[in-house]
Amino acid sequence: MNALRIRKFGGPEVLEWEEVPTPEIAPDELLIKVAFCGVCRHDLLTRAGAFPSITLPVIPGHQVSGHVAAIGGEVNGFRLGQRVMTMIYTGCGRCQNCRADNQALCLDERPMFLGEDIDGGYAEYVKVRQDVALPVPEGVSLKEAAVITCTLGTAYHSIVTQAKVSSGETLLITGASGGVGIHAVKIAKHLGTRVIAVTSSPGKRSILESVGADDVLIAPDLRFRSEVKSLTNGRGADVVIEIVGASTLNESIRAVRNGGRIVVLGNVEGRSVEIRPAHFILKEIDLSGTKSCTLRELDTVLSLVADGKLDVEIGECIPLNRGAEAHRRMEDGSLRGRLVLEMGGKS
Repeated sequence: MNALRIRKFGGPEVLEWEEVPTPEIAPDELLIKVAFCGVCRHDLLTRAGAFPSITLPVIPGHQVSGHVAAIGGEVNGFRLGQRVMTMIYTGCGRCQNCRADNQALCLDERPMFLGEDIDGGYAEYVKVRQDVALPVPEGVSLKEAAVITCTLGTAYHSIVTQAKVSSGETLLITGASGGVGIHAVKIAKHLGTRVIAVTSSPGKRSILESVGADDVLIAPDLRFRSEVKSLTNGRGADVVIEIVGASTLNESIRAVRNGGRIVVLGNVEGRSVEIRPAHFILKEIDLSGTKSCTLRELDTVLSLVADGKLDVEIGECIPLNRGAEAHRRMEDGSLRGRLVLEMGGKS
C-alpha cells in the first residue's frame, strides 16, 4: 500500500511518500481502507519531533474514517464494507477506565496514540483494535467523521465532562479560530452559554461571529485579560477552555473569575510554562486537562451531527500524496476549520 511516513523529524519535507506492507491484523482487530484522515497541529508537532518517545519510522494520522476491509476472527459487531471511524487512543481494554470507554486514560498500560505509537491513517489502510472503532451513522459523511473525534469529541469532553458548563455561564475560548476552537464555540453555543472567543488573527473575526461567538477578542500580543474583565463586569469568565496552552495559560488564569474553572486541551507550541500557585490558592481555581473523549461522548456527538444540531467545519480536502503541502497550509494559519487528507474519498 501507499503511505506517508516519517523517517526523521523536521519540516513538512520529511513526510515521504512510500510503498509499505499492508498491515496484518490480529484476531481482535479491523483493517480499515482509509477514506479520509484529518490533520491537526498535533500532527505537526509529531513530525517536528516534539514528542521524543516516538519510535521512527512511523505513519502519522490519528483521525481516520473509511470502510472495513478485513475482520479478525474474534471481532463482533462489524461487517465488511461498513463505514467506520476511529478513536485516538488504544489502552489495555481491561482496566476500569478502558471498560468505561475511556482508553485514553488506561490504568494498566501506556495508552497508544494512533499515528505516533502505532501507525496511523496517512495511508491506504490502517489497522485498529475493534474496541477503538465505531460505526459512522447515517447523516454523517466520512469526511466529517475523519475530524469529529479530535474536534467535536475533544471539545465536548472538555466543556461538558471536565468543565461541567451550565447554560448561562460565560465561556472563554483561546485559540478559538483553529479547528478545535471553532467546534468548541459551536458546542458551547449549543449548550446555551455566552462565548468570548480569543484569536490572534484579525481576519478570523467574521468566522468566529458566523459560528456563534458572542464576543470576539483580537489579541495578536496574546493579552486579553482586561477585555475579558470589562465584558464580565470585572468578574472574569466562569470557564476557560485553554487551547493555545503555554503562551496564554497565565493570561487565562488572570481572566477567569474567583472559583472558576480552566480546562487545558491544547499546547500548540509543545513547550512548558511557569505558573504561580498563589493564583490557585487565592482564587480557588479548578485546573484540569483533557486529551480526547470517551466512546459514549463520541456517540452523543455523532447523534448531534446526524440530527443537524451540530455541524462540522472542513477547511480543505487535499489528496494524501500532497501531505507535505497540507502541513504547510496548517502552519500558515490561513484555513477555516479542519484540514482533511483524502485517500479513498467515498462517503
